[in-house]
Amino acid sequence: MMVFFDIDGTLLDHKSAEFTGVKLFYQNHKNFFDMDFNEFYSIWCKLSDKHFEKYLAKKCSFEEQRIERIKELYLKRNINLSSEEALEVFDHYLRNYELSWKPFNDVIPCLKKLSKLKMGIISNGDPGQQKLKLDKMKISHYFVDIVVAGEFNVSKPHTEIFEIACKRNGEEPEKCFYVGDTIETDIIPCENIGMKGIWINRNNKILISKNVKSIISLKELANVLCENVS
Repeated sequence: MMVFFDIDGTLLDHKSAEFTGVKLFYQNHKNFFDMDFNEFYSIWCKLSDKHFEKYLAKKCSFEEQRIERIKELYLKRNINLSSEEALEVFDHYLRNYELSWKPFNDVIPCLKKLSKLKMGIISNGDPGQQKLKLDKMKISHYFVDIVVAGEFNVSKPHTEIFEIACKRNGEEPEKCFYVGDTIETDIIPCENIGMKGIWINRNNKILISKNVKSIISLKELANVLCENVS
């Protein structure tokens, strides 16, 4: 038996960190962009999602997706940035984003409670950044393996990354659990190879499918695991 976790939105409060990073960036540039924060934040998130999807689809490198989202942002003011300039601008955001990394309140108590179990990570993104997140949250030591999309050139929702994680750890998918915050990206694909998906539904969204196992807090995870193992 092995329990795998997603990182962003599951262990790390990514949206809060992103919001803080963007807000501080906006405060330093609001006169330049000439729009209110809500509009700026909406544009930032759309560009972030757009270019990160390109990275996951192998259409650009991790660094290139950072560059391109900043270039597109500045084009809204008819400013053409060089790649070097775009990276320099992105670093203004990145510093504050990284300083805001923190786990959800239920993460460390949950990991401590499950510490005798074999646990791992399956995450999209850049290996260096995702491992740094775990280090900054001081939870790396709980995991025996960290499988990150950028290391294998395959990302969720493709089932291959789940297969890689199980095989690398000598585990049969049917005996593994995966905890993630997105049904389409995390739960459906992991269950397609026989893993048991557990949706962390922190916002208590309405379930469309009754077949999805969900929890609203990681405080519930230990009991759910016991129910499904016994």
